[in-house]
Amino acid sequence: MHRRSAVTYVGDDPDARARVARAVETAWDGAQAPECRATATGMLLEATEGTDLQPLADACGVVTTTEATADPSVAERLAATPDTLPVIVVLEAATAEEFRLALRAGADDIVSGPAPAESESDSETDPLVERLRDAVELERVRFGSGDADRLREVLLDSGSTLMSTRSDEVDTKISWTMENVGEHAELDRIVCYLREDEVLDPTYVWCPDGCDTSSRALDEFPGAERLSTFENVVRSSVSPAPATERDASGETRTESAATVHVPLVADWELIGVLAFETDACRVWTDDEVDLYRTFADLIAYTIARNNRRLELRRRTEQLEQFTSVVSHDLRNPLNVLSGYLETVEGEVSPSTYDPMDRAVTRMETLIDNLLMLAKRGETIGETELISVTAVAEEAWQTVRAPDATLTIADEIGQVNADPNRLRQVFENLFRNAVDHAGPSVAIEIGSRTDGAGCEGMYIADDGPGVPSDVHGSLFDSGFSTADSSGIGLAIVDRIVDAHGWEVAVRNDDGAVFEVSFEAEAPIRPA
Repeated sequence: MHRRSAVTYVGDDPDARARVARAVETAWDGAQAPECRATATGMLLEATEGTDLQPLADACGVVTTTEATADPSVAERLAATPDTLPVIVVLEAATAEEFRLALRAGADDIVSGPAPAESESDSETDPLVERLRDAVELERVRFGSGDADRLREVLLDSGSTLMSTRSDEVDTKISWTMENVGEHAELDRIVCYLREDEVLDPTYVWCPDGCDTSSRALDEFPGAERLSTFENVVRSSVSPAPATERDASGETRTESAATVHVPLVADWELIGVLAFETDACRVWTDDEVDLYRTFADLIAYTIARNNRRLELRRRTEQLEQFTSVVSHDLRNPLNVLSGYLETVEGEVSPSTYDPMDRAVTRMETLIDNLLMLAKRGETIGETELISVTAVAEEAWQTVRAPDATLTIADEIGQVNADPNRLRQVFENLFRNAVDHAGPSVAIEIGSRTDGAGCEGMYIADDGPGVPSDVHGSLFDSGFSTADSSGIGLAIVDRIVDAHGWEVAVRNDDGAVFEVSFEAEAPIRPA
């Protein structure tokens, strides 16, 4: 990581370069003094974004002269430096033109007047010394462009890792990515706090040298109000105060840790806080903080996705258990009914026996399909080219409404579909018509073509139609206007959607359900 601990002189005057070197040596103790470097104007202008060694990459301050800034290109380069990099311009003379040149270079401060004679014993008399002390922050670790690029690559790999993680790998992979980021960013600690009621628990901790972590309320974090509104809270380290500066208790103020606290947000809720900390004297750059926010978003997404996955798994297991119990309770009386049917098969007429046998067989099929749907989570199975009219006529045989009538207006053709599921669509629509229009309902099925050439079918009845205020809820699970279970039309919508089709309803002297075969138009018989 770049340590911006060099004061860089930009120019071609050897006397000015020597003056800057003396001022740097005087401004700070030998042990604390930053390195003093010189960059010729030509070298500054030749540098590009792809240059391996940027002339100002490690600078904590720049000193130049109006002679150097007289070149507009040099002035432009200096003016484009980050705001955190102070530029001090030495004026050759206190004239309007000299001030104009300094301003064009984006000067943060100026020094007017010549350097003191080398024979003078007190080098403190050079005003450049005081300007350096005021403007330059020493030994502050900062990200350079290369550091940001390397961390960006780490996050890219981390994103691929976290996006593909299984539930049993989440803890391990989050901990691994925290370690990877912490080492590349040269941090001392990364702590991931996850919200549990009103407390944030340190669920994941990366701290190579060991550290004490405990649960905290949100208001115990720096900038809690900003975190609650999904903002980052950035605090650079505070340099130790001189011994003459003491706090209210009389103790000398010591240096504080540098921290970045980033909110973990999922579904517009604060689910935790990700803390990045270092004991080094650190100044955070905007690029660095943006990358930490990206990392926090990756972790938040991974945690939220895994929570949804676990919740779905829990609900699926409950559904499987419920379905197994229900199917078991249904099979027992159904087996009794099937047994009695076998004993009376020869005693009743086929016209009486066959409908009862078909009903029992159909109930067994429905129970099997229910179990398959719950355990495998599949809405449809294998599809094949089938006759829509034939499936509709087969489904009609299960309708227990002797006075109801079914009319096939015209041949619909063949379509690729799961036969069992398509049959269930017809059965549910037929039962819905009987429930709302009564046992003498008249149902008509036919083909349809809209203006865009999208073909499909309609299932119409002569009942009361659909009230306008329930159109938007008609296919919602549990919704019913006929005291039924409210799942029949929801199943229709789910099966139709699984085939890639669409279903809609309108009124035309009764309810008209229209199914559009978006995935594939039906094949007409020759």
